[in-house]
Amino acid sequence: MDKLQLSQDGAQRLARAGLHDSIVGCLVGSALGDAVGLYTEFLSGDMSAAAYPSRKFVLSPESQATPFRRDSHRGPHRPGEWTDDTDHAMLLLLSCLHNDLKALDPKDFAARLHIWVQFGFLPLDTLPLGLGRTVGAIVRTKAYLDDPEATARRHWTNSKYNTSPNGSLMRTHPLGLMCLGKSLDESFEIAATFSAVTHVDPRCIVSCAIGTALVRGLVLREVCTEADIDSMVNAAIHWYAKHRAQVLQVDPERRNEPGLDVSELLQHAKVESLKDLELDDSYKIGYVYKTLGAGLHLLRLTMRDTTNSTLKSRALAFEPLITDLIMLGGDADTNACFAGALVGAYLGYANLPLNWCNGLRHGSWLMGKAEGLCQMLGVADGEYVGSADKETARDGGRSEMPSEADMERKVMVLQAWMAEQEQEAKKRASKLEDNKWFKWKNWS
Repeated sequence: MDKLQLSQDGAQRLARAGLHDSIVGCLVGSALGDAVGLYTEFLSGDMSAAAYPSRKFVLSPESQATPFRRDSHRGPHRPGEWTDDTDHAMLLLLSCLHNDLKALDPKDFAARLHIWVQFGFLPLDTLPLGLGRTVGAIVRTKAYLDDPEATARRHWTNSKYNTSPNGSLMRTHPLGLMCLGKSLDESFEIAATFSAVTHVDPRCIVSCAIGTALVRGLVLREVCTEADIDSMVNAAIHWYAKHRAQVLQVDPERRNEPGLDVSELLQHAKVESLKDLELDDSYKIGYVYKTLGAGLHLLRLTMRDTTNSTLKSRALAFEPLITDLIMLGGDADTNACFAGALVGAYLGYANLPLNWCNGLRHGSWLMGKAEGLCQMLGVADGEYVGSADKETARDGGRSEMPSEADMERKVMVLQAWMAEQEQEAKKRASKLEDNKWFKWKNWS
């Protein structure tokens, strides 16, 4: 049989469609991982198994959505909602869109983080739920906006270099999309600069470099095999060595700062099983290498499951893999947020589970921004001008920032809703107990 011959125009259209599918898949896949991961965030693996014995998470239709385990952490949330992880990724994306992709401005992103800590995600009028300790401590510092990196570095130094959480890695994937036209080393440097807005530890820097470069490589189809993943990790290690040498030339006083432990990085970057990462270790929940390792391993598993496979198997890959990951507990939403970005970029939006996509709260808003990005990148029809979209501004399209009274009102509304949900849950539990009693009487 003769090979299919495509015209140059046909090949370009096919490549364009592939890029579009991968970009949207990255953004939506990450948000899905975040939303589903909330079900088991901060639980142990055993607690996750007890809370969700079916290992089945339904987001759509809303009336049949899997209910959350009832506790204070999940109480403020509705099924299908993403958390601070995606909020911060969207702040980064909106910053880039507002600049019409002409500039990547870490200070603008820092200013948006500062606003989010106070007022939440303004385009969607949501509260700043899930604020991490590191980000909160740094961003709330008075001098933060004057020099975000210096503020983050002081925090790191004061912690005796013991602060390496995953707060910058969880938001890094949009940078990979912004770097499609840049070199690998440029992508590494950009990732480092944006991580340093809050996280300056070498482990955080190199993790963001790897994550950003992998998203870029997956979308461009330069990362297609496990060997490509290994090569990217090694490239990031070599880049970091050069990066640190250049930093020390400019600022020799930073010689006392710890460098990169390559062996520890490699230990997490390639594991035999997700269980090897001990994701629910209570003393290291949120450790950046756990999130990095989980994402890399899930991408490896996806490649194994879909190599030389049918289109049907590609469409069935995302949900079980993300489910396996979150059922191990730990910082499940962040682990799945990062993993979802990588796997989503690899599989493409067309292969994400429809049930989850349809149940993603604010999913249409996210799709609008993803399509806008694709139009600006020239891989989707239509015209979108980021700077003309009011929602990309720092105030989220508002004429003014919320007042203290506005914030108090939103908190009160949330508390009232939570109290209502608690009462409804008690009624359902009481009714269930009554039914059990009558069944027992009838049986006897």
